[in-house]
Amino acid sequence: MDTKTLLDLWNTRPVRRRSGKTIGGVCTGIAMRYRVDPTLVKVAFVVAAFFGGSGILLYLAALVALPAEDETAPRKLQWPAKSRHSGRHEIPWYAIVIAVIAVIALGNAGASPFWGSSGLLGVILMLLGWWLLYQRTPAAPAGTSADQLRTVGAQSDVQVAAGTSPLTPAGAPLPWTWPQPGTAAPTPPANPDTESITPIPADAVSADEPAAPGVPTPPAWDPLGAAQFAWDLPEPTPPAPPVPVKPRRSPLTSVFAGLAVIVATATTAVHLVGGVEWFSVGRIAALALAVLGVGMLVDALQRRPANSRAAGLVPLALIVGVVAVVATLFAGGRPAFAGGGIGDRTWHPQGVEQLSTTYQLSIGTSTLDLRDLGPLDHDRTVEIRQGIGDVTVLLPDHLRVKTQCRTVVGDQTCPEGIVNPDAKTPTLTVKADLNLGTVEMKR
Repeated sequence: MDTKTLLDLWNTRPVRRRSGKTIGGVCTGIAMRYRVDPTLVKVAFVVAAFFGGSGILLYLAALVALPAEDETAPRKLQWPAKSRHSGRHEIPWYAIVIAVIAVIALGNAGASPFWGSSGLLGVILMLLGWWLLYQRTPAAPAGTSADQLRTVGAQSDVQVAAGTSPLTPAGAPLPWTWPQPGTAAPTPPANPDTESITPIPADAVSADEPAAPGVPTPPAWDPLGAAQFAWDLPEPTPPAPPVPVKPRRSPLTSVFAGLAVIVATATTAVHLVGGVEWFSVGRIAALALAVLGVGMLVDALQRRPANSRAAGLVPLALIVGVVAVVATLFAGGRPAFAGGGIGDRTWHPQGVEQLSTTYQLSIGTSTLDLRDLGPLDHDRTVEIRQGIGDVTVLLPDHLRVKTQCRTVVGDQTCPEGIVNPDAKTPTLTVKADLNLGTVEMKR
């Protein structure tokens, strides 16, 4: 893997499709670029969503990074050439996005159930899948990659042949057209300050007639033959086309994006080194989002042309905002998605020695049967943690039981107070923690 291959991987990235899409056309574009089934791509994103929400973040990043099929071709990435002069360089917005997410994710790895090892594993697996698809199909089919989109200011051969230009109205002739063989040269506009010139008839000179023997043919730069002494000079090279001048972009994108990275890095260091628990993932992302919001407000107050605004702050703020919302949703010790696997689980301990303190499942249906638990020698606590699905707990009839149920999204049915309050036994505390689904505890 070298730099050239990585640049080609990015420059030939898929384009989003406007037709045949489900949400944003990302999965359809990836499938057409690498010639795979779109359903497999959709399944990959859905499965990655259960790995710390990495599939959702990667899909949002693809909506920003992948151009649509009806957009103009984005600027290609190239390895910067060495220069003797040092000057101001702009930082691409996508590099800033990666920096912010990397600081928040790596700085809080293991400190939050959302940004744990499962989220990083999901990102790594999805990026590895992208790399394998590129190795399988390095050459993009026609019309499926970003480098094959039309460029700004491109003029088709049909427009040139018809004598029209994107800068002139449809059907209007160009200011000057080259004469066809056998036709008269066009007459320039009359100028009263110069002597009138009589046009040469079309039948006087024919482009198909050969020159007389012994008479040299004048070059193209001297059609009147007035400078025969210089006919041995080479034909002049046409002047180079003028380089289009790009409008200067607003420096606010680099300034406030850099401030957001500094704020995220500083607060993460305070959380890790100083042990300040207040700086959670959601609050760190919210502080970075506040900095970006101030930048967009300052940019809105400035009177600048539309193509020179700080447009890079908008996608960056969207991604950081999603991180803040999702991290806040899963804050407070909520269970992660990556514990216990996927499927159906049934736990039926036959005695205290077989009873575990924690039971986990990522996605599926779980049943914890405590009816044959047997007598307790002291108070015990059992916790069942699950990401998505249904949780059923069968409580014993001969033990004193205390229940606790928590769900982020879903329903819960738990007995209130103490179950079997008259039992003269130690108390068994049963806790159920679920992200999405239904929790039911019954006897």
